[in-house]
Amino acid sequence: MSENPPEEPVTENRGRGIRSQVLVAGLCLLLGFAIVTQVRQTQGDELAGMRQDELIRLLAEINQRNEALVAEADGLREDRAALLSGSDASRSAEDYLEVQQILAGTVPVEGPGVVVEITTTPEVTAQDLVHMLEELRNAGAEAIELSGVRVVASSHVAQADDGTLSVDGTPLGEMHEWRVIGNADTIDAALDIPGGAHDSFAGAGATFEVEKRPLVQITAIREVEPPEYATPRSDEN
Repeated sequence: MSENPPEEPVTENRGRGIRSQVLVAGLCLLLGFAIVTQVRQTQGDELAGMRQDELIRLLAEINQRNEALVAEADGLREDRAALLSGSDASRSAEDYLEVQQILAGTVPVEGPGVVVEITTTPEVTAQDLVHMLEELRNAGAEAIELSGVRVVASSHVAQADDGTLSVDGTPLGEMHEWRVIGNADTIDAALDIPGGAHDSFAGAGATFEVEKRPLVQITAIREVEPPEYATPRSDEN
């Protein structure tokens, strides 16, 4: 019977495998270094082989490209600034429109303020309502509603021969409800000053109750009629 040749030790086989891997890795590093060196040498040879006028032209092209990139960057910055400015201008226009709508009473509004309930008597006059309206405005009221009628700068109070009170042509009943948006403490104090609105209505025998609220809603709106006589002033005039 023939005998099998002795097997090599496992440790020897592993040592040979590691040496082979190290050798392959070293050859790869040398090959990569040679390639990089060759590329750099080739680029250097190309520049070294160029004439002076060619080098000058290449430099000019590089400078021209650099100037174009700088100009493009400046243009992008200007466009960005213009967009931001336009956004700010648009926001300002929206804010201005919103303020005008509130003042003109063309939109519902809400905010902190007071609700005043008055039970009138025949002795209450239109002058008492005007007096109260003036005090509310002086106290900084930003929006006012009287018994379902939105009160604005052009609003007027009238009293018929039979004593009936009306605001902007809408008759008022015996119960008046004022819904006012503004600083509640300031408005309450203004109405309660000696000789103020509270005293005027109390002197006419009416009841006068003020309730400060964190949220007052005014839903009444009105149509804005175009002016019949007034026109915007031209800068040339």
